[in-house]
Amino acid sequence: MTESHDEVELFPILRGESVGEAGVFSGHVVIIESPEFLNREWKSDDIAVLPKSLEEHFNNNPGDYNKLFSDCAAVIAEFGESIGELAAVAYSSNAIAIVKVPDAVRVLENDMHIRITATENLGEIFFID
Repeated sequence: MTESHDEVELFPILRGESVGEAGVFSGHVVIIESPEFLNREWKSDDIAVLPKSLEEHFNNNPGDYNKLFSDCAAVIAEFGESIGELAAVAYSSNAIAIVKVPDAVRVLENDMHIRITATENLGEIFFID
């Protein structure tokens, strides 16, 4: 079987562990630089990116996950566990979450258009344009 020459094979720019809902979501990156950034007006296609520096905040304020997942259908975090508070809230919210994505805030930029795919235990992030 041969591949079509019209199809370009895409390679992920980042990988992590998938938790929550499996599937595909396309949208625009919103890097959450501080807890105050959580209180913003979210668009339906926003993808929140959580830097490692916010891990302590979320550990001390786990209720903020509920607020975040009520506003966002997809979250990328540099921290988190496949069994943990972030994962549990993602599951209960039917949202896609990709955890343990090293250097996400260094590779991604605000308003970058990306696609994330989530399967059983693998999350991949692709640059769209």
